[in-house]
This record gives sequence, C-alpha cells and structure tokens, in this order.
Amino acid sequence: MKSATNYSGFRQKHNYGHWLWGIAIPLTLTAIDWPFREILTASNILMFYLLGVFFVAIRLGFWPSVLASLTSAGAFAFFFAPPIFSFAIADQENLVGLAVMLVVGVVTSKLAENVRSQARVAEQREQRVSALYRLSKELAEARLETEIIAIGIRHIHAEFGCRNTLLFPDGNGKLCYPVNPSPGISLQEVDLSMARRVFDLGKTPEDPGALASEDKLFIALNGSTETIGVLVLEPVDFQQMFLPEQQQLIDTFINQIVHALVRARLAEQAKDATLKIQAEALRNSLLSSISHDLRTPLATIVGAASTLEADGERLNEHRRRKLVVAINEEAQRMSDLMTKILEMARLESGQVVLNRQWYAPEEIVGSALRRLDKKLKKRQVNLHIADGLGLVLLDAALLQQVLVNLLDNADKYSPAGQPVDVSIATTARGLSIAIADNGPGIPEGMQQKIFDKFFRIQAESAQSGVGLGLAICRAIVEAHGGEIQASNRSEGGAVFQLYLPLLECPPTIAPEEKELTP
Repeated sequence: MKSATNYSGFRQKHNYGHWLWGIAIPLTLTAIDWPFREILTASNILMFYLLGVFFVAIRLGFWPSVLASLTSAGAFAFFFAPPIFSFAIADQENLVGLAVMLVVGVVTSKLAENVRSQARVAEQREQRVSALYRLSKELAEARLETEIIAIGIRHIHAEFGCRNTLLFPDGNGKLCYPVNPSPGISLQEVDLSMARRVFDLGKTPEDPGALASEDKLFIALNGSTETIGVLVLEPVDFQQMFLPEQQQLIDTFINQIVHALVRARLAEQAKDATLKIQAEALRNSLLSSISHDLRTPLATIVGAASTLEADGERLNEHRRRKLVVAINEEAQRMSDLMTKILEMARLESGQVVLNRQWYAPEEIVGSALRRLDKKLKKRQVNLHIADGLGLVLLDAALLQQVLVNLLDNADKYSPAGQPVDVSIATTARGLSIAIADNGPGIPEGMQQKIFDKFFRIQAESAQSGVGLGLAICRAIVEAHGGEIQASNRSEGGAVFQLYLPLLECPPTIAPEEKELTP
C-alpha cells in the first residue's frame, strides 16, 4: 500500500537553460554597447541592461532575472564604469545608478513573476473549465449507461493521463468491469477486494493510504442516496494526484459522471414504468374489448345450438337453416376477431417480411371488393380510377387487408343506401388510395387517435370490433414506407387516405404480339 508520505522527498526540477540565458543576455548587451561606449552615457547603458532584465523576467522567471541583474551590474562595473576593466567604481553617480538598477530589476522581476504565475493559474483554470465543458456536453448527449461509462473513462484519461476504469455491481452485488472496454485506456487488472471495501464504505477515507493498492487509487462513486460504483485510477504521479487542485478537479469529474449515470438509470426506470403501464392498459383494453365482442356472438351461438338440440325435430327446415346461418355468422365474427389480434401481434413483433411484387393498383382494389362482395352487395360503391396508373411495388396480400378493413369500416358506419367512394390516383406523394363514406364522421381531435390499438370512439356501440382494424392498417402502410390519415368530408362522412411511395420505376408491359395470318 502506498500513501502520500512516500513522496515527501519530491523536488521541483528547474530548467537550467533559463539560468544560462540570465547570463547570456547581459553579456550580449555588453557586446552591443561596447562599440558605443564613447557616445552613450552611463544612464543610457544602465537602461539597456534594465531592458534585458525585464525581458528575462517576463520570459524566463524571477530567479533568472535576479541572476541577469547581478550579471548586468558586474558587466557595467567592469566594462563601462571608470576605471574600466575593474570592478571598482570611482564615480559615486555610477554607483547610485547601479544600485537603483539592481533594486528596480529585482522589483520588476518579482512583479513579472507574479503576472506569470497568475497567467499560469488562469490558463490552468481555463483548461479545466474547457475539460469540464467537453465532459458535460458529451454526458448530456449520452442516453445509455454504457455510453456514459465510456465517455467518463475517456475524459479522465485525457485530462489526468492515467488509465482508469469504472466498476459497478451486477444483479448479485459483484463488482464488474464495463462492457467493451477501450483498449489502452481502461484498466482490466484491479484488486476487486479493495474496490469492494471502498464500495462498502460508501465514502472516501481521509487516509490516502487506505485508498491505494498496487499503484492504483480507488474512489467511491456516491449518488444522492447510495454508492453506485467505484472509480479506479492508475496515476502516473501520486503526489500530483493529491494536490488540492487535482483533487477538486477529479471530484468534479466524478460528480458529473455520477449525475449522468443516475439520470440514465432514472430515465430507464421511468421507461420501464411507462412500458408496464402501457402493457397493463393494453391488457385491460384487450380483455375489455374481447369480452365485449365475444359476449354477443357466444350468446347467439349458445342460444341457437341449444334450440337446435332441444327443439330440432319440431322445427321446420327454414327455422333450422336460419339458426345454422346465425351460428355460422357469429362463429365467423369470432374468427375475424382472433385473426385481427394475431395479425396485430405479428406486425408488432417485427416478423413480417414484405413480399413485394409489381401489381396494378386497380387489381388490388378489385380483389378487396370481391372479398367483401356479400357485405357490399346492397351498397353502391363508386370507383374512381385515374388514367395512366402504372405498376406499384407492394405486398398484395397485406395491402388487400388494409383495403378490406377500410371498406368494412365504411360499410359499418354508413347509413343503409348511402354509397362508398373509392379513388385511386398518382400524386407527388406517391400512389394515393382514398375510401370515403357518408357516415357521422370522426369527432374533432380524434383523427390520429383512431389509429391506436383498441381505441374505439364509442366503447359500447351497436358495431362490433375491438379497435384493431385501423391499427393494422397503419402498421401495414408504414411497413411499406407510406402513411395513412383520416379526415372529415365537407359534405359529411369520413375519408381515409393512404399514400404509398413509388420506390422504383415500374417495368414496362410489352403488348402481346398479334398472330399474323398468311
């Protein structure tokens, strides 16, 4: 185990090149001033030396500038102050000027050193603020816990230059490494027993030695209510990591990462809770819809079957036939109900693979009308087909089911004797198919809501259904990359319009060759 006391002998290294410059600059100024010694006065020469001291103080620091001041004083006394080539100074005025230069040089060097120190502190603060900004920006954009962990490890390595890892407990409480660690950055060989000890303590012990093991530093990640994990660092220099500024910076990094992790976990919990609520609501809607729509056909089937069993021999052929037809119709209703539920489940599972082929749109509409021939035989259907329609790449069976559902809805909600209008055209948005009825229309604000699963405008109504037909239509149309929408007609009734994209250029159909007669 290591502690901070192992580094009490740490010494700051000095750049000896700065000391050499503190000597070289005054000597260079001496060489420059020497040819002009007869022209320049002593005060002028001292000003040149003072400029050199200023330069050294600003560029190289305090102590090199002090050395430059002493070197300048010696050079002035030896080369310029009478008698020359002697360190003795005969003129009292030169002696005073030299003393003033030394004092001014030392004072200004100290001031320059303070400015340099403040500039360094400001630069370090700017770098830390920039590092924290980059970290917080990436953490704010991350949504998954794995993304936050990877971002935290990468930024800690970039700022502190040490490999690190984040350990979190699994379902059994065992601390585990992150998934897909970054090579060269993330630690993989960690004393998990020490990490467990720090995790159980839930806070950072004041004794640094209790945090270090095998050149690694362990820090607990404390959330607002509990400890959520452990940060393990492999510092290059323990002494630097225990500096107050570094400790404050690493604490800020940890707080940012912990807050992001807590946010991600709370978001995940909220998502799970929402999914549970939605699942419960769907389950209740399904049970309510099924119980409502199965009650009537089951009652009809049971009543008709009981009548046939008890009074079958006394009933004439017409009555028996009528009961058999009722049983068949209600059984078909139940079959359609279960088919819609299974179809919706299949669409939502993502297991539907579109069997796209080239078809003429009018053929798909015609097939849907033939499937509903019995239901629509007493209703007029107005078919409007634009000229020049080409082939469309689609799944014919699924699109036919969409049209069957929409036509069935139009028949249910249109008064007897009122027509249903079907229009097919090519628009800028793709192939457009519109089915309009003359019913009561859709209440305002429910044009999108009616496409939700198990939604019915009137929960109890004379019309059968569980509210899945339109949901199935939307799922199939969106699987084709299209869209479906509902609106009200100005003259009354509702219109359902779907758009299918024209993904590719349709193939051309060559005309059949006519047989030539000899």
